[in-house]
Amino acid sequence: MPNQTKLLTGYPSKDKPQNIFYRTTPVRKIADNQNVYEMIFNGNMENMEYPALGYLGVEWTFEKLKRETDKAANAFIGLGIKADDVVLFGVSNCLGAVVCLLALNKIGAVSKWFDVRASANDIKEYANSSNCVCMVAFDMLLSKITEVLDATTLKNVVVMSPADYLPKFKQVVYNLKTKSGKLPEDKRYISYKKFIQSGADVITSSVATDNTKPSIMVQSSGTTGKPKTIVHANTSMINMTQSLTYSDLPVTKGKSILVALPPWIAYCLGEAIIYPLAVGAKAELCPTFDADAIYKYLGKFTTSFAAPFHYRYLKDNFNRFSDKVKSKIYKTDCMISGGDKITIEENRDFETIFKTVLVNGYGNNEGFGALSVNPTKQNKYGTVGIPKWGETVIAYDENTDSELKYGEVGEICSLTRTLFVGYENNKEETAKVKQLHSDNQYWLHTGDLGFIDEEGFITLVGRKTRVIVRLGFKIAAYTIEDKICEHSMVKECVAVSVEDVEEEHSPMVFIILNDEYKNHVDLARKSIIEKCKNELKEYEVPKHFKFVDSLPYTANGKYDFRLLEKMGNAEINKS
Repeated sequence: MPNQTKLLTGYPSKDKPQNIFYRTTPVRKIADNQNVYEMIFNGNMENMEYPALGYLGVEWTFEKLKRETDKAANAFIGLGIKADDVVLFGVSNCLGAVVCLLALNKIGAVSKWFDVRASANDIKEYANSSNCVCMVAFDMLLSKITEVLDATTLKNVVVMSPADYLPKFKQVVYNLKTKSGKLPEDKRYISYKKFIQSGADVITSSVATDNTKPSIMVQSSGTTGKPKTIVHANTSMINMTQSLTYSDLPVTKGKSILVALPPWIAYCLGEAIIYPLAVGAKAELCPTFDADAIYKYLGKFTTSFAAPFHYRYLKDNFNRFSDKVKSKIYKTDCMISGGDKITIEENRDFETIFKTVLVNGYGNNEGFGALSVNPTKQNKYGTVGIPKWGETVIAYDENTDSELKYGEVGEICSLTRTLFVGYENNKEETAKVKQLHSDNQYWLHTGDLGFIDEEGFITLVGRKTRVIVRLGFKIAAYTIEDKICEHSMVKECVAVSVEDVEEEHSPMVFIILNDEYKNHVDLARKSIIEKCKNELKEYEVPKHFKFVDSLPYTANGKYDFRLLEKMGNAEINKS
């Protein structure tokens, strides 16, 4: 607990009570004037024999990763890719994805990532909006690409298989299962194997680029509006790494982190792939992101980076695990959760069952992932942790254009060193999120409502865009969800706004009951409604209750609020 006498002003940005939780020296010193390629390989010159990547039983050292990256850099140059060119990425976690990411960074080009489940028209739009002349894509996307290729700016498509770099017998099995292996008879297509072989053994020098220029593009999730392309510069990745080296996360040289989220999300690329590699740790890549991903890779990592539903799977199935499996969970140094909320009760249960710390973090793609994370040695349930080292987070009052004091609720805004350049070709939307304050600094407006306590920890209480307006009253969906999740019968709850003939809009809740109560829905409904009436304001009490076995998630591992709203409206219209 910080010394209260040091809280001189009552404003978190000035008092900075969270400073006591940072490391006094970083786990590795990261220089400013370098790109990501240089940060990773120059920083690991003395431990090139250490493991850098793991994937489906294959392990690469930093030396192997650098050798393949240099070949890929030469191969991209051979295709005519130059500094500032944008290469489209339609791939998921695999060895080649990391190779191409670092190779493009080395030569000063830009990688633009999208969800591999995108439609053919989406792919066309992604390519044309950035004038992409080259694409790196999984073979499973070939039919979609072929459908639109002639209508794009693409001149080359490097076709990658998830089985590339695996032993030959595994490649054969993959090709038989997926019926892949043969490319269309079109010279624009080139197999990844031929592509990488075309990279000469001569080492291409790293391009000294302006670190403020675009380097990586990712897509917004689209849960709160039309999806947008988010542009980040090298400086986002360098600064992110610098900040995390002062956290107490046990991701250091010789350790390993499980990457259980897809690479088209900024906080996966940054915190789960680039950061561990920069400090000499191994990134263990999951090819798929099913709920049992952590379970499948137990023993191959010391820290996991995953979404709440991954940890819920472990908890729900824990009693059927063998003692050997349980011991692997106990040996995990740390579990990191992000992308969606976990309740106080869940966090406590997770740590009690898993016998290891599970810390919650918070951020968004516009901030290149984490804006805050809980310290492992001072994990504060119900919060999303403290700001990254060297950064400032405030609760902001838009009416007065000023910071709020401890405990006062406002929009969470961050003066972050990982602020995005902007949305591609969308200055209007950029200005809504990247706002110039009276201090003449650009702040990231998250759209989340919350407060900061006297230890510097951030607590979220709702979202500006998840406000349910009922008869003129504004209701934060989180308020309803948190109260219902306190109920002993409830496992998960999501509140959404649905259309209402009498009230225009009203709250509807989707509830998953704990297993022992799933056959007692009527009893649960009555008890939950009673709790809501006793503990919520009258206008906050949900009008509609729907008990379900599961809840839909977006590709980013977050609750799909839009789909739930559609389901809710359909349910009401049906009745």
